[in-house]
Amino acid sequence: MTIVAGFLSGTLMALVFVAHLSLMFVYNPPSFIKTADPEDNHLARSILMMHGVALVIWPIIGIVTAVAYSAVRGEVSDWVFVAGVLVIELLMAPVLFILAKGRRLHLLAEFAAFFIIFGVVVPILVSKA
Repeated sequence: MTIVAGFLSGTLMALVFVAHLSLMFVYNPPSFIKTADPEDNHLARSILMMHGVALVIWPIIGIVTAVAYSAVRGEVSDWVFVAGVLVIELLMAPVLFILAKGRRLHLLAEFAAFFIIFGVVVPILVSKA
């Protein structure tokens, strides 16, 4: 059940991620789409590829997180695990803030979703499994 809990939480993160990025692509497309031919700008294909990759990568991250929580559940408190998720997030932040110029508010929303799903939802699901 731990793997199922991780898979479900990763899929939830993938759905949040894809919905958010799709809205960003439609309302504020990146430069490689803006400079393309307006009749064939590959926006739909880009969003579809992003969706496919996200639905593979995020569940794997969810499974790894759930297995990690399951392994340390009896040895450390939940607060230590949540702090570990926060530290991992803070380690990713500088590079992503540099890459996401002008989209920092969106990046903060994704960080919040990541923290809630992997720091709060995963421990609840794994402890109930």
